Amino acid sequence: MAVANHLLQFKAGRCFREDDTHTVKPDPAKGLVYMDEEDGLMHFYWKNRTTNTLDDDLILFPGDAELVTVPECTTGRVVMLKFKSSSQKLFFWLQEANTDRDAIILQQANSLINQGMEEAGHYEDEDAVME
Repeated sequence: MAVANHLLQFKAGRCFREDDTHTVKPDPAKGLVYMDEEDGLMHFYWKNRTTNTLDDDLILFPGDAELVTVPECTTGRVVMLKFKSSSQKLFFWLQEANTDRDAIILQQANSLINQGMEEAGHYEDEDAVME
């Protein structure tokens, strides 16, 4: 089986909110989060590692989302993908064996999400000079 070269990938399961509460429960499924750029858009994927089924494919616009730790979680390593343009929040529990990589994963994911923000500003400056 060939190994895909993704911009970022890490093992993570999904968590879901319990009814109308702020409590999230982990789904026991083994998962993989990965990010790739396709047609100039950043995609955030979640795939079930057992069934090899792609369950989530989200398009992330520069600066519209952020992957952060959930400090209220004291029993595991839960992160939240929160969107600035809506109230949507997705929760994942990190399944990487090495906890030392957690901060690096968050930093790299947020860097990829924000990729292009500087370039957009740069192009605006060029347009202003051209006028």
